[in-house]
Amino acid sequence: MKKTLVIAGLAVLSTNAFASKARMEALGQGFASRFVMDTRSVFLNPAAVNESKNYIVTEWGTSGADTALAPRAEGGFFREMGSFSYGLYMGNDNNSIDLGHTYGAAATDTRFMQESNALDLFFGGDMGMKWGARLHYSNAKDEQATIAQKHSALGLGLGVIHGDIEGYANLDLSDKSTGNADTTGGLAADESKLSPSYVIGGSYKYSGWSLFGEYSSGKIEETLNGTTTATKTSGILVGAGRVHEINSTSRLITGISFNSTTDEVGAKKTESTSLPATLGMEVDANSWLALRGSISQNVVIGQTKVAGKTTTDANSTAVNAGATLNFGKLKVDGMIGNTAASRTGTVSAKNTGVLTTDNLMSRVGVTYNF
Repeated sequence: MKKTLVIAGLAVLSTNAFASKARMEALGQGFASRFVMDTRSVFLNPAAVNESKNYIVTEWGTSGADTALAPRAEGGFFREMGSFSYGLYMGNDNNSIDLGHTYGAAATDTRFMQESNALDLFFGGDMGMKWGARLHYSNAKDEQATIAQKHSALGLGLGVIHGDIEGYANLDLSDKSTGNADTTGGLAADESKLSPSYVIGGSYKYSGWSLFGEYSSGKIEETLNGTTTATKTSGILVGAGRVHEINSTSRLITGISFNSTTDEVGAKKTESTSLPATLGMEVDANSWLALRGSISQNVVIGQTKVAGKTTTDANSTAVNAGATLNFGKLKVDGMIGNTAASRTGTVSAKNTGVLTTDNLMSRVGVTYNF
């Protein structure tokens, strides 16, 4: 069993051992996967720093929040040092690995200063059991504005991998913004702060499958003009996924998970449940090109309940495609045929789901292995 898992894992890594967000999204895994090994795994489980090392990665984009039409610019490097590994990453959005909640002052209300110049430091080792740690830090201020603003954040990630078992904990120790930039009533004393919040999870490989589970909890308090509103969030994720090697050049990725999230703002409660299933494939077309794609959709379960009234989550079907261009140690990842933006940046239906030659690859990531 272990031999089969190792072969499957190496097959995936041989295609794109040093990958990016583009590969994860093309396979329907979001920004990181609970069962597909990738360089993005370090943000879920810091112990994965021992799996992929000696590379530089750059994610192309803007300096703002990460969206489909405007990806976030970020990147860093990872290197081994004897039995240890370390890394430095710049521009990471610390709230991307969760169950869909919006944690942190910056993401809660744009009237407050957003996180800026974030830095993540990684360190891990392999002494029979692989372990790793991640420290996330950011600090910014604007004292020249009409209303002075400040933001600071501190996060910690811990993880272990031992054989077929792995576990991790990602903690947001603090995330605070002060100074409301709203010119119609913002106050310097207004603030938005995150109480210590966490995401705890783990997985177990059994008979070719990865069985995983995760629990998250957080609380944000926003004070405007002396009135404080608290937002509490919690979530449960349970699922299974598998990477099946069809042959030496093709992999089939299958996964299903149950997601349950609860958000409480004062007396208002929003509950969401879903059972998304994902089917993906990854093929080495030749030595310099790898192609991948996926389709996902809620199966039977997919609804949101607000104040006791339930609404089905409509049109949950999502199809993604991507490619990797291999130039020896240099790899270029990208999403293909999925953009809804025309050359002018406006939304255009004619460009949705079409292989457009004037905008062939979006969410581009470039990696160099040394």
